[in-house]
Amino acid sequence: MKFASLLLTLVLGLALAGCESISERLAERFDNTPPQTRDFPADQKTVFFAAQKAVKRMDFVLTRTSLAQGIVNARSGIRDTAVFGAGRQFILEIRVHGADATLTHANVKLTELLEGDFKAGATGKTVRVHGLYDSFYEQLEQALREATIAAKPAP
Repeated sequence: MKFASLLLTLVLGLALAGCESISERLAERFDNTPPQTRDFPADQKTVFFAAQKAVKRMDFVLTRTSLAQGIVNARSGIRDTAVFGAGRQFILEIRVHGADATLTHANVKLTELLEGDFKAGATGKTVRVHGLYDSFYEQLEQALREATIAAKPAP
């Protein structure tokens, strides 16, 4: 009887330990990474078109845009990695929301897609910290400066 209860305790302990690691992996997989947000002193329409110009300057291709919803989605080209036959691609999901006529919030999520010979398909994860966030915001600020200069009336 003692052996049976010891065996049952061992099996339950292993089962519960396995559940914890599975739940950790699931949490990583479905992690809801918050977007990086910055505010810009311009109306939503100006920031929307500046965001499109910014991603084009970064050699991204626009995949979806909607002025009414404030959506700008773009993808990079497929880049080779150090592993032969593997590729990497980045997806930018940008949402612009006008707080008022002179302030717009820009929310950006960057997803990295990796694909290699040994996997059945691409795996993707949202990246919390990456230089592409800074690059996008720099390009967006530059495009907004250019839009401001172009909008000023000539003397």
